[in-house]
Amino acid sequence: MEDRVGRGPTGRGAGLKLAKRAGGALAIVALFAGIALLWRRVLRARGRTETPADVQAAIDLANRAYLEALENGDAAAYGAIFTDDAISMPARGKIVRGRRAIEASIEGALRHIAFRAGDIRTIETHVDGKTAYELGRYSFDVTADGSAQTLAGRYLVVWRKVRDDWKIAVDASDPTPAA
Repeated sequence: MEDRVGRGPTGRGAGLKLAKRAGGALAIVALFAGIALLWRRVLRARGRTETPADVQAAIDLANRAYLEALENGDAAAYGAIFTDDAISMPARGKIVRGRRAIEASIEGALRHIAFRAGDIRTIETHVDGKTAYELGRYSFDVTADGSAQTLAGRYLVVWRKVRDDWKIAVDASDPTPAA
């Protein structure tokens, strides 16, 4: 009887070759399985529906950026919060259409008005897919041409999801007497 260990195509040498091939094949299978799992996670994250709390958190973040832009006198940062086709209906003044026009309008206003101690308080937000409707109250201490005053009122903002960001599509405010 012939001992085949270590000899011939079915001996130990062939077993090592098969193991190396199998190990290489397993590594490739593991690589593809890892890629598939990662891709599945990416697709699941992309398809994940935002909860109302997610949307509110994004709106709160954008509202902070809105306040900072006004308080820092930064018209470009202010304009960046709006959609390209946005409409602004300021409490005082004409309706302004388009992000660039809104940015130019606030740039002109910032030459005469300094915003300080701004406060935006969301009362409620309704989410409908890639659109959200926010109702709230605002107040600012402002200095306009050397005269200090408080601007306060209520607002309605229509937010639109643009790629990964929530941007203002419509911004309408209604002044109320300071309390």
